Parts: sequence; structure tokens; C-alpha cells
Amino acid sequence: MRILFEEMKNSGPSPNVYTYTIMMNFYCKGYYGRGADIEQATKLKEEMERDGINPSVVTYSTYICVICRVGHVEFALDVIRDLRSGNKPINSFCYNAVIYGFCQKGEPYEASKVLEEMRSCGILPDVHSYSILIDGFCKRGDFVKVFHFIDEMKHNDMKPSIVTYTSLFDGLCKSGRADVSLKLFRNFCTSGYEFDLVAYSALLKGLCLQGDLDSAMELFNEMINNGLIPTANSFNRLIHGFCKMGPLDKARELFNIMLQRGVLPTVFTFNVIVDGYCNAGHLEEALKLINEMHELGIFPNSYTYNGIIKRLCKQSSVEKAWELLPQMLKKDILHDAPYDIILDGFAKQLNPKKAMMLYTRMLKLGVTPTIYTYTILINLFCQSGNMYEAWNLFMDLLGRGLIPDTIFYTTIIDGFCRVGDMRKAWALFREMPQKGCSPNVVTYTCLINGFCNVHRMDVVNSLISEMKKRDINPDVVTYTALISGYRRLGNADRALELFTEMIRNDLLPDYAAYRHAFT
Repeated sequence: MRILFEEMKNSGPSPNVYTYTIMMNFYCKGYYGRGADIEQATKLKEEMERDGINPSVVTYSTYICVICRVGHVEFALDVIRDLRSGNKPINSFCYNAVIYGFCQKGEPYEASKVLEEMRSCGILPDVHSYSILIDGFCKRGDFVKVFHFIDEMKHNDMKPSIVTYTSLFDGLCKSGRADVSLKLFRNFCTSGYEFDLVAYSALLKGLCLQGDLDSAMELFNEMINNGLIPTANSFNRLIHGFCKMGPLDKARELFNIMLQRGVLPTVFTFNVIVDGYCNAGHLEEALKLINEMHELGIFPNSYTYNGIIKRLCKQSSVEKAWELLPQMLKKDILHDAPYDIILDGFAKQLNPKKAMMLYTRMLKLGVTPTIYTYTILINLFCQSGNMYEAWNLFMDLLGRGLIPDTIFYTTIIDGFCRVGDMRKAWALFREMPQKGCSPNVVTYTCLINGFCNVHRMDVVNSLISEMKKRDINPDVVTYTALISGYRRLGNADRALELFTEMIRNDLLPDYAAYRHAFT
């Protein structure tokens, strides 16, 4: 179009105001996939003025609109003022663009000043002017201003539009006042307003978020009775509400109505119901829903599977969670699987074989293990006494540039203490500060227990002294380890002293502490 316009200027016929306005619209809307070209639009305006072609009000309003759209609202207002001083044609559309621009920037108070300026220069604000401003104040939550401008509209014999009131409903709902919004809605309906799907949707969302599902259902049925066709979003809001607050059967009933009415559920619809079933412990129903998704040609995403996998692992059904991974692989979403949750499930079952199979699969898929991943695996091998594998994983972790944290160090130190390799445990303990990790009471307790087992009470006493210097107070487990250690050495008096000290420090002895102190 630019080439054609240039040819027209060079070889005739000469472009007129209408031609220039078409070009202005071309630059302002963008072309060939580009955004608005404000630079070319400005050059075009200057060219028109230079060549004595007076831009029309449509030309100017189009130009002002694009300036606002790219965020230069103050500049757009300056343009309007220059046009006014030069007696150029401007209308409410020019001002409305600036009012909208300020509201989009979250500055409705500046926008209200523009409304006053508009009025002072003899251009009366229209319904659109007020609707934009009211929407801006609704988004700021200033309902005093909102009702002030609604009253001003009525005072000027201007009837607020459905758009005006929809902004009010939406604003009230977002500020947690869906009940007030519903009362106003009822009043306006009585006054003869017939609201559209947008207004109903805003109210439905607000009522569901507020937890008033009875009112939401009443409004939903009313919407259908008024001939409005609910969208997937309308159904989703209600389904989400019932899945969250119950009863779950009502959510399923709405889902069935959705299908009967020919409204295609979205992935979000299914995810919400899957979540509901998982939280209620109905995992078989959740798994059936995945099959229904396939039948409708809707593909589950990682969120769909992850919710089920997490719940299966919580219920110790790790094998079933494992069986879902091939399905995720087929859909190319295995990368987002909750591997650590399944790994933790296998670890709790003390199943290192399956855990390592999953770990190997992760690496093949390019999934980067985290510190938490390694902590789960190393803890598993430490519990089974396989410190060879635990150490190999530790080396692998360091090779990947990961920095162990306190929990990780404590886990592997405890593992070496359990098998009596106190040399390795001590070396790791002394390495912690170099890696920026501070030992905690659990770390010290693991070492104290380990050295008690090998009768190195000299080291134990030095560790207790170190704890005091660091203001780390021994807990029940620490005292129990000490009591047990001294009892095994035959020093019952020291064991009883520690038991008394524990009570004096407001620590409640557990069964193990009593058993070691008195048997």
C-alpha cells in the first residue's frame, strides 16, 4: 500500500484527505505483521499540514488513538491541546482515546482530569467516556469515584450502558463484594436492563470465588432461561467451585450437562475435576477421566498426570504412578513429570532398583536432577547401608556442579555413621563450612550417635562443647543418643545425669530415652 501511495503522489491523481486518512489508518493499525508505525503516522500528518491538506477529525482521532496505544498518553494529550489552539477539528473520540490510555496505565485520576478538560472546551463526554473512566476506577477499587460518575451520568440524562454496569460488577467481584454486585444486578434487571453473557460471567466468577455456589447456580440457570448459551468458562467456574467446596457429584453433574449441551470441555475442565477426585481419594474416577479425555480428542497435559501421580504416591501406590509414565512419554510431556515424588515413593518402599531405573530414565530424557533428587536417592542407599552407591551419587552430584546443602550433608553423614565409617563422616562434617553449609542439631546428633557407637566419648564431648559455642541446643534425640552411649559403657550415673539435665531443659523424654536411662 505504501508503494501505491507513493506512485499516486508522483504520477497522480493527487491524494486527498480521504486517501491520507486511509494511509493514516494503515500506519496506525500496523502492516505486514508489524505493530503501529507511529513515526510514519507522524510524518504523514506533518506532510498533510505542509501540503495544505487539512486532516479531518477522523484523521486526527486515528493518529491520537495510535499514540495512546503505544503508551505515549501525555504526548497524545499535548497533540490534542495543539490541535485545539490551532482550531483543528477534534471530537469526543480523541479525548476518549486519552482517557482510555491513562486508565490502561492505571491512572484513572489523571483520566478524570482529561474528562474535565474535555468538558471545559465544549466537548460533552459521552457514555463511552464515562464507561472507560468507571472501568478504570473499578480496577483501582475506588468505588466512591465509580458511583460519583454513575450519578453524574444520570444527572446529565445519560443512561449507563450494559458495559458500564458490567465494569461495576466485575470490579466489585474482584474486590470480594460479589454479594453487593449481585444485589445491584438484580436492581438493574428490575429497571429493564437485559445483560449479556459478559456481565453474567463476571458475576459467576465473583460468586464462585466468594464461595456462594447456591447464588452462582441460581444465576447460571437464569442465564440459560434467558436464552444465553454458557461457554466452557462459565461451566469451568462452577465446576471448579464445586470441586473445591463440594459436593463433588454436583461438579460431575455440571460436566455431564456441559456435554449434553454440546459445549466442549477444555483441559482446564478435566484438570479441575481430576484434582477434585484426587483430593477426595477417588483415584479410579480420576483415571477414568483421562480415558474420557482421549475419547473427546482432548489431550491431558503434565498437570493432569502430576495431580494423579502425587496422590497415588501419597497413598503408597507408587507402582500405579510408575505405570502412567509411558502415557506421558507418548504425549511428549514426560519431561515435566514429578520424578522426585515418584522417587520418594520408591525410597519409602525401600526399592532402590526401581528408584535407580527412574533416575536413569530421567538422565536419558535430559531431565536435570536437583539437590532434592540426590538427597532422596542417597538417603535410600544410606538406609540400606549401601554407602558405595551413596558415595557414587555424591560424586555425580559434585560433577554436575551442584552444591550440597545442610540436609544433604546430614543425610550422607548419617549414612556413614550408621555403617561405622566415622573417618568419612568426620571428613564430610569438616567440609561443610567450606561449602557454605552450617551443621544443625540433626547433623551433630548423627555424629554424636556414631561416635557413641564406637565408644569415642572424647569426640562426643568435643562435639557437645562445639554445639554450645554455636548456640545449638541438644534436642531429645541428642540426649537419647548420649544416654544410650554412656549406658553401653556401663556409666549409669552419667546417663541419669543427662536424663535429669534433659528434663531441666524443658525437653520431654520419649520412650527411647526412658528405656536407655532405666534399663
